[in-house]
Amino acid sequence: MTEITRNTEFNSDIIISLVTAPFATLLVTLGFYIAAITVAAVVELFVDVPKYLSDIVEFFGAASFVTVFAIPFGFVQFVLIGGWVLRRYLAAHTPNPVVIAVLALAANSMAFGLLYGLSTLATLDGFSVFMKLFLFMGAIFAPVWGCVAGLLIRHRQTQRNQSHV
Repeated sequence: MTEITRNTEFNSDIIISLVTAPFATLLVTLGFYIAAITVAAVVELFVDVPKYLSDIVEFFGAASFVTVFAIPFGFVQFVLIGGWVLRRYLAAHTPNPVVIAVLALAANSMAFGLLYGLSTLATLDGFSVFMKLFLFMGAIFAPVWGCVAGLLIRHRQTQRNQSHV
């Protein structure tokens, strides 16, 4: 395999995983929400819905709602910042989803922590609140999306290695 082909496959793995990770996370969250609603509907047909079951439905409903809005707000910086960090990491290491998740959290925390600190020091209250939102929501979604991206990259590389044998 030539160096150009290896780099092209490597870059396509990163691009595909960065683009699909947020949507794969959304699909899983929506799947849990649909399952919780289905269980609650079946239980309600026969008995009153227990409090814990309605809490589960509310949790996954809220998680699905937040996940839907996290994609347009966090996708660009996940691809730009996360893509740059992921490219540097994968150039020297094999894909490890846990390490990639920690790197995504660290990259998000450094980027938006710095912007939040600077906006607070400059007394830009509106921008400061916005950066605080990115910092806290990114603390949830960056590691999840990073882990999913790492799993996708590892899966694609495993498939490619099996097909080249």
